[in-house]
Amino acid sequence: MLYNFIMILFSILVPTIIIKEPIKKIINKENIKEVIKSDKYNIIAYFLIVLGCLVRSIGISSYPMGLNVDEASSGYEAFSILNFGIDRNGNSFPVFLEAWGSGQNVLYSYLMIPFVKLLGLNIISTRLPMVLLGCLSLFIWYKLLDKIENKKFAIIGLAFLVICPWHIMKSRWGLESNIFPDLILYAIFFLVLFMQKEKACYFYIASIILGITGYAYGTSYFFLPIFCMILYIYLLYTKKAKFKNILISFLIILIIALPIMLYVVVNTFDLQEFKIGIFTVPKLPVNRYEEQTSLFSGNLLENVIRNFVNGITILLLQNDGLIWNNIPGFGMFYIISLPLTLIGLFDNFKNRNKYKDLFNIWFIVAFFLLFVFKEVNINRINILIFPLVYYTALGINMIFKTYKKFFIVIIFIYSVLFISFMGTYFLKQEKNYVFVDNIEQVIKYVDDLEVKDIYMEYAFKEPYIYVLYYTQTNPYEFVKTVKYFDDTKIGRFDNIKEFGKYHFYIPDKTGKTEKAAYVIKKDSKLNLKENNYIIKEFDKYIVLYDGEINDEK
Repeated sequence: MLYNFIMILFSILVPTIIIKEPIKKIINKENIKEVIKSDKYNIIAYFLIVLGCLVRSIGISSYPMGLNVDEASSGYEAFSILNFGIDRNGNSFPVFLEAWGSGQNVLYSYLMIPFVKLLGLNIISTRLPMVLLGCLSLFIWYKLLDKIENKKFAIIGLAFLVICPWHIMKSRWGLESNIFPDLILYAIFFLVLFMQKEKACYFYIASIILGITGYAYGTSYFFLPIFCMILYIYLLYTKKAKFKNILISFLIILIIALPIMLYVVVNTFDLQEFKIGIFTVPKLPVNRYEEQTSLFSGNLLENVIRNFVNGITILLLQNDGLIWNNIPGFGMFYIISLPLTLIGLFDNFKNRNKYKDLFNIWFIVAFFLLFVFKEVNINRINILIFPLVYYTALGINMIFKTYKKFFIVIIFIYSVLFISFMGTYFLKQEKNYVFVDNIEQVIKYVDDLEVKDIYMEYAFKEPYIYVLYYTQTNPYEFVKTVKYFDDTKIGRFDNIKEFGKYHFYIPDKTGKTEKAAYVIKKDSKLNLKENNYIIKEFDKYIVLYDGEINDEK
């Protein structure tokens, strides 16, 4: 409740930076009607951003319901690095998280650290950085569109992003890869400032952001070098940057991204991990980015064509079958938007200018990734979505210019779709395997029992990470005691059998003399209840333990 109150205040007060000029005029007792007339676009933008911030921030502890397995992982890593200087695999300040064995992007965990320090490790501190980035993107988006076009178009683009299902959904939970498109957006904004104001500092700020994106998501390993190469050629060709500026920008990106580049080299050529000062460049048991791309496959042409067909299908249907990425019937940016997207895409390439070309470069390079990645889903092509939202806004703007009466119909249709989407999102949540709810109380309850062993039924994805998250286990203890089902790290995900007093299986034989507790689902087929244990029931789980155990709950 306190969080929601604070976020309501945040959503109302922070965006006032957009209307600081009209506020000053009103304070100076200028005519209110004249102020509204002269600053109407900024005033409209203010209310749109307030709405956008509210729908991205309110109730994030409950919507989406439950903590995602990747959220729990990145959150625990933030806690471990903050308090112990290592991740759960014992790596000091890693440049990439070993996580499940196949790795996890590290940047979001580092961004989370001050929130964990301030609020503790919980679902709010885990999701809040993504919420704030999503809200910041609304402001940056409006300013960017204003600079490359005009305020009228900026309002159209802002309104569309505010109600965009993809951006709302991804801003409300902490999937670490979803900060990648926002960071590229910020870089584009500073590139436009550089091109307009001809101040190199903006170019270098953009370069810093581009370098940081290497730690945001694995797709950046392919996107970033191609994007920068085309960008540098374009800036030199249009004479918007001198060779000196390009060289400094390249060096900035190279220095910042060097550790993650070394990580790629280590894991591609099967080299030993090493440290750069306190930072670890880890060697993973599995090279996941090679698994997810076709560049290292035998049937390259066949796989590339298949990847492209799968990617295009997802874009056309705006659905990858993953309920946490899109809600069926609405898509990433509403299914009815496709014709408008194509209209805007055609217009932007036809009526090019030096600022619009930045979006075209972004789109072309991101589109190339459709050929590269297999098992495509919306997360893996998230870098494509901002350009598509931009082209859709252009299409809407063209309708406004050509058929003003029909524009009212478009506003009505999108308003209905937005209200329907929000109603579906908040009132008809679908439960799924990778968002685990109602487990925090169970873990904290059983952790306080005076037992030697705790056995948990493997009833949801990677239960060990939720135990680490909610008990805030010392990572040194985890590293020292962890065991695997196959006595080694294998595959894309570590199969953790046990650590400390926690065992993630139910033994064949159970007995009251073991001084053990058991956690099973209510609908479990296991018949432990027949052993006359004391039973503590929770919403979805049951804890069973020997009555002789001192339980003061």
